[in-house]
Amino acid sequence: MVKKYNVIGFPIGHTMSPFIHKEFFAIKGYSAEYGKLEIAPEKLGEEFSHTLKNLAGFNVTIPHKVEIIKYLNGLDASAKEYGAVNVVANKNGEFIGYNTDAYGFLAGLRLAKIELRGKVLVYGFGGAARTIIAEAIKAGCSVTVGTTKAFLDSALATVKELSALFGSEIKVLCDEEIVDRYNLLVNATPLGMYPKVDTMPLTEDKIDLFDAVYDIVYNPQETKLLKVAARKGKPCGGGLSMLVAQAAKAHEYFYGASFTEAEVLEVVEKTAKEQEAIFNE
Repeated sequence: MVKKYNVIGFPIGHTMSPFIHKEFFAIKGYSAEYGKLEIAPEKLGEEFSHTLKNLAGFNVTIPHKVEIIKYLNGLDASAKEYGAVNVVANKNGEFIGYNTDAYGFLAGLRLAKIELRGKVLVYGFGGAARTIIAEAIKAGCSVTVGTTKAFLDSALATVKELSALFGSEIKVLCDEEIVDRYNLLVNATPLGMYPKVDTMPLTEDKIDLFDAVYDIVYNPQETKLLKVAARKGKPCGGGLSMLVAQAAKAHEYFYGASFTEAEVLEVVEKTAKEQEAIFNE
């Protein structure tokens, strides 16, 4: 029987996950199908019971990375540490949550030749941001979370939880309060994602405050934020390499596969070409 996998999120029309995972299945000669399923937040529980439980595994993206936890049978150490799940594997009827975002994020930084050090501003406080904040703290960084006034209360609540979890002080600043210099800016929100490609988390003048910029958005491959950063001469990197690296790691949890760096880079290149063909006709 052909095993079935999915990626879930809302919205999810932009996703390249089916293409990426099919490439990895093909490399291993593994017989499987991979699709996408758009699930509104209020429908997550219903879809888990009716649809997701019939899958061999699935990937989780915005906005379900934290909420999915309540429906799972268990979490591995990575998901417990970061408080977010982006991979779920069906282990003989038990649904176990994992987190490969940290693996992908660190791989993406390496490829962009950006060092995780010093003062880091993570813009956003969702599932991916939680993982990035955790990695920055583990690397000995001083972490600040950026947000808008509209989301300040939610950001403060998340940061309070993470500060207690990691025993580290994390500042929260609204846009206009961001005036100091930082070693690195990480955009951990969907701002700039297709189709709203003209948006960015901070104004252009604020980008001068950062030595380097990393954007976890992968579609488009070069977001407005990255274009501005590059124009200002900042080392910068985008989310496509992070996406592909974390996807490769997911296959380890799905069925025990592993991939070489050359195989991962091959899929990054194929995905970039495919994405360009689809979204920039």
